[in-house]
This record gives sequence, C-alpha cells and structure tokens, in this order.
Amino acid sequence: MNGDINICKRGMWIGLCCCFLILGLSACNLPGTGADDPEPTLVGGESQDVELGQQEQALKEVKCPTKASLLYELLYTHEAVLNLDDMGEETFYYEEKEQQPAYFYFWVEPSGKVTSEGLPNSVTINVSGLVESDSGSCPVQQLQGAWTLSADITGTCKEGVVTLEIVEHFEDHELTGTCGDPIDMPGRISAPELTLTFNLSDPGSTDGLISGSRGDRMYFFYWYQFNPSDLWFNTPQTPSP
Repeated sequence: MNGDINICKRGMWIGLCCCFLILGLSACNLPGTGADDPEPTLVGGESQDVELGQQEQALKEVKCPTKASLLYELLYTHEAVLNLDDMGEETFYYEEKEQQPAYFYFWVEPSGKVTSEGLPNSVTINVSGLVESDSGSCPVQQLQGAWTLSADITGTCKEGVVTLEIVEHFEDHELTGTCGDPIDMPGRISAPELTLTFNLSDPGSTDGLISGSRGDRMYFFYWYQFNPSDLWFNTPQTPSP
C-alpha cells in the first residue's frame, strides 16, 4: 500500500517537472524574448515602397530636350572682397557686389549640347572701396565703379542632368576716385572657370564656389540658381546661328 502511494507521488512529481519544462520551453518562443522572434512589421511599408518607386520613376522621366532647344537661366550672386594693407605706403580695400537682377542664360539643345552663344549674358558688378596713403595730398580716396561682367556657358545634358562650364570676363573695370588721382588696380577679380551640376528634376537647385571668409585678405562668393527661363522667347525653338 505504502509502495503504491510512493509510486503515485513520484509520478506526480515527474508530471509536474514535465509541465514546468514544457512551459519554460514555450516561454522561450514567446514574442520579444529571443533571437527566433519574427522581424518587426513596418506599418505602411508596402505603401512607402510604392511611393518611393513612383518618385524614382518621376526622376527618370525628367529628360533632356528631345525635339527642340529649351532656354534656361542662372540667377547669379557675385561677391568679392579684397583687403590689402601691406602695399608699402598704401592700404587698398574694395568690395564687389552684383546689381540685381543678375541672370545668365543658355540653351539646352536636343543633341545634349549646352550653349550661351547670342544670348544677353552680361551683368553689372558694383564696386566700392578706398585707398589710404601715407603720402601725397589725398590721404584717403574713396573708390567707386560699375563693371560689366559677361559669362560664356557651355556644357552637356545627359539623362536629365545638366553639367555647365562657366567662364567669366570683365569687359571693363575702371575705378574712379574722389581725389582725381590715377588708381592703380592691384588686379581684377573674376570667377575662375567653374564646373556646375544641376538636375532638371529640381528647378531652383544651386551650385557655386566659396573661397575664404570676409575676414580674409581675399574672399570670393560665386553662386548660381538654376531655373527654366520665363523670357518671352522661351517657346521651344532652335537658337539662331
């Protein structure tokens, strides 16, 4: 009799141990408890993928002109500072700033060629400054001028991306002074040849060159904003030879 009871007790303990073991193994597989958890599901993941795909397709559809040349423009920002205080008996300072509105224009042809030939690509650069001298009858002479700056624009258009080569030229660079004395310029300042890149799918995008800061002896800021042109001759056409 007692043997039967002991057997029953052992059976109960074995059963309970088995139950605890099963529960423990089941707990290891509950969500959030181990490496076997399923990957988290992103809410709206499928719709996001569809939206990204539509955006990529829209970018691919923005292409270079295929039937006729189109006119584009660059809104131009030009700033330069020259501050020379080690020129012997003279200190020379001046600033350049574009006179708004300042635009450069260019054609994008169906062949992918970019040209600015024949377009009104000149802007006015206002200049102001002073020359201080330790000798002569005019120790401080105020400087002022309005220079004409033109730009040659060439480049290519490929798969909706326009790459431009821009070369600037000062067509005149005279300065007048308040004392009437001849003013010897320490040198003209113009942008170097720049390579700029714009995407046709992003009107209003910008590119340019910054060199130094206003506290330096020489500081340059050349910046361009890309847009389709609103000029009356923006109707698709072939540029005149």
